[in-house]
Amino acid sequence: MGKPRHDPLKTVAFSCPDCRHSWEAEPERIEAAPSQDWHPHAYFSTCPACGAEAGQAAWQRGLLKAWANSTGPRTPEGKAASAANLEGHPTPEEAKRTRFNAMKHGLFARTATFFPAKPGRYPHCKSCEHLETEACVEQRACLKRAELFLRHQVAFEQGDPQMLMSLRADTQAGVQALISDMLLTIYLDGGPRLKSPEWYYDKEGNFHLAAYIDEHGNEVRIEKLEAHPLLKPLIDFLSKNAMTLADLEMTPKSRDEQEALQGYLDGKREDEETALEYQERQTLALERLREQIEASQRQLRRDPVLIEHGEADDG
Repeated sequence: MGKPRHDPLKTVAFSCPDCRHSWEAEPERIEAAPSQDWHPHAYFSTCPACGAEAGQAAWQRGLLKAWANSTGPRTPEGKAASAANLEGHPTPEEAKRTRFNAMKHGLFARTATFFPAKPGRYPHCKSCEHLETEACVEQRACLKRAELFLRHQVAFEQGDPQMLMSLRADTQAGVQALISDMLLTIYLDGGPRLKSPEWYYDKEGNFHLAAYIDEHGNEVRIEKLEAHPLLKPLIDFLSKNAMTLADLEMTPKSRDEQEALQGYLDGKREDEETALEYQERQTLALERLREQIEASQRQLRRDPVLIEHGEADDG
């Protein structure tokens, strides 16, 4: 059994039943409570919020009683037996279920250092449902970024990349949407090339567009052709995400290789079927050979000449 605390506490946690205010302070009044053998003292103090008299918080009284009634091994043999019960525990499944059980007050929790000081600092906060309902105001951090941090933390601790599959799917969908937007932008800008007029300044500092007169006497402006600036990022996206025709095995060379591989597999399958048929024939021949040996032995036992010689040898 635990040891009851008979000495009065110097600092007590109080809870006001009227205004629900909680605080810790020295008790203003201490009364004897002989019915509480686990702690024979009752504490009272004035609520600083509403002025009513409040007693000790129920959760603290429960802790005192639980500590007094706690059981446990006392002898070295009992402590050794209790420690032996923990061998092999927790299992990986138990650790996954109970890894957040100790999160009571967050005193020893790991602090994330890259969250914004206030909600609303990320691009996705403009359309976030948490910001509209002010659910993240009390948290003082982005709930979606906190979930992202925790999911990666748990995935790396457990060594299970399957926990991040949904995130990778969202990322791939975003990359595909970005590629589609880049293609659409290139189409709307006039294709993969951009035309811009050439210009110059004369000796007097006047601005002029570069032009020349063709054989028909018409003025033709000189334009500079440049590749669209989105072409290079688009090609990089396609190659790094394995979205080219070669990666998708849709080129003529890939198709020929697939047909050759399919032919090799078909031929190998035929060879396997031929070998299987040969084994079946060998098994059937061995069974027939055994039957023939048994039949010949039966004929020898019924042979009259062999029987006559056997009787003569016996006589």
